[in-house]
Amino acid sequence: MSEAPTRRDATRNRKRLVSAAADVFRARGPDVPLEEIAGAAGVSRTTLHRHFADREALAAAVLEENVCRIEARAAALTDVDDGAEQLYHYLLDVQLEAPWLARTVAGEDVLGLSDLADRTAAALEPLMTRARAAGVLRPSVTTQDVLLTLPMAMAVQPVATPSGRGGRTARCRAILHFGLFTTEPPPSRVPDTP
Repeated sequence: MSEAPTRRDATRNRKRLVSAAADVFRARGPDVPLEEIAGAAGVSRTTLHRHFADREALAAAVLEENVCRIEARAAALTDVDDGAEQLYHYLLDVQLEAPWLARTVAGEDVLGLSDLADRTAAALEPLMTRARAAGVLRPSVTTQDVLLTLPMAMAVQPVATPSGRGGRTARCRAILHFGLFTTEPPPSRVPDTP
C-alpha cells in the first residue's frame, strides 16, 4: 500500500523546511525570521508552523539531521584506527560551518537535546575504544572529555566571519587535538588569517 498523496506532501514539506532552515541558519544565524525559512523552503509560514511549533522545534530538527550525519560518519569509520580523530575533526568542521549550532546547544534546552548529545556520545564511543587500543587516543581521555572540547573550540571560532580569527581557530584546534590524540593534527582547513 502506497503512502497517501497528502502524507507524501507533508513529508516532503518537512524535509524541505529542515533543509532550508539548515541553510538559512548557516548563512544568517538562528534568529532569522521564520518567514525567510518558509520562503526558502517554498512553503507558507502556516505550513512551517504545522510542522514545527516554534523556532526551537525547528532548530531541534536541524540538530537531529546533524546527529544522523554524525552517526553515519561514525559507522563508516568503525574499522579505522584513527576513526575517533577523524570524527572529532568532522565535528569541529560542522561547528565552524554552522556556529549557530553551538549557540543553540549552549542556550536554552532545545527539544530532544540531551538525547541528541547521548546519541553523539554513543556514536563516538566505539571509535574511542579502537583509537585507545591503537595508541591514537591518549589513554586517560574519555568520550565526555572529547565532547567537552567542542564548546572550548567555539570560544575562538568566528561569530560572524572568519576574517581576523582563522589563525586563532586553527591553533586552538591543534592544541585541543594534542590534548586528546597522540598523532599530529590534520592540516587546517581554516583560513590562516592574522
